[in-house]
Amino acid sequence: MNRIKWLDSARGLGIILVVIGHALGGLIDSKLGANQDVFRQLFFAIYTFHMPLFFLLSGLMVTKRLEKGQGIFLRGLIPSIIWPYFLWSIIQFSIIYGLGSLVNRPAENYWPVILSLPWNTVSQFWFLYALFWMHILSVLLIPRLGREGFVLFALALKSLALILILPVPVKLVCNHLFFYAVGVWLMTAGLETLVIKRGLLVKSLVFPGIALAVILATLMAAPRYGSDIMLLGAGSPEIANLAWRFPAMAASIFGVAAVVAIASLPRIADSRILLWLGRMTMPIFVLHVMFLAGTRIALMRFGLAIDPVLILGISVAAGLFGPLIVERITRAIGLNKYLGFQ
Repeated sequence: MNRIKWLDSARGLGIILVVIGHALGGLIDSKLGANQDVFRQLFFAIYTFHMPLFFLLSGLMVTKRLEKGQGIFLRGLIPSIIWPYFLWSIIQFSIIYGLGSLVNRPAENYWPVILSLPWNTVSQFWFLYALFWMHILSVLLIPRLGREGFVLFALALKSLALILILPVPVKLVCNHLFFYAVGVWLMTAGLETLVIKRGLLVKSLVFPGIALAVILATLMAAPRYGSDIMLLGAGSPEIANLAWRFPAMAASIFGVAAVVAIASLPRIADSRILLWLGRMTMPIFVLHVMFLAGTRIALMRFGLAIDPVLILGISVAAGLFGPLIVERITRAIGLNKYLGFQ
């Protein structure tokens, strides 16, 4: 299958943002995070749009895949989502549990957590869980509602999530389904019409400029629409909660558009590094938190780096390139398929 360069590039930019976001979150929640207000603001800004970006990109190819048959589509979820979700949730949670007080949030009750994975999620793997159910909803609803109706359903679901008390995994699906549905509706051709085919000035300045202005406005408005959470001083889960609320949707939309626009710029779309990262999103996604946390714990425990900015930089590098080294080794010995990397 011919790959779309701007799509791989957008994924590459997105996975960099994911690693930076989780590195920031780890520092915010550590003993060094008490006075890191700039880190909290940057974390909030990234979280307004980086996961919406991935859900939108995940929806772009759904229509074409469904055209090959619902059975083929559903069977494809086993190696691409279900297996990596359970395998890496168990591996990562087992490591967190074993590390005890060395991690920011020590884990308790090992077996209850492991046995509840079919309906409860751990760490970053909520994304795979939510994406699975979005794919199921697409199979059930698109033939009946059409792509446009699916978008309306997703918007209504996001609105209902504001007033209903829901389990966290269900709420995460409700909050993010809209962007997945927009991806399903637009497909690659629609996104190309809206963003990719715009002029160089629009893609390099207008989209990023509007996104920056809207994100900053949302950041300044957060104390009003999220008065129940103190942004400066909050932990990463609370800040993510603020970034995913309904009033932040404008920041999400323009942030996603800006990343796609930047990814389609000639030099960016042809960047070998970004294209490579875009094709390696799964191994980076499932492994990066372990590399981030391990690097941060080692640096802090042995006093090798006490400056938060330095720890951030080293952790991000480890979170990106550590998984790539593992992927290269496992590919060489033929294990990638069994580890859910393909």
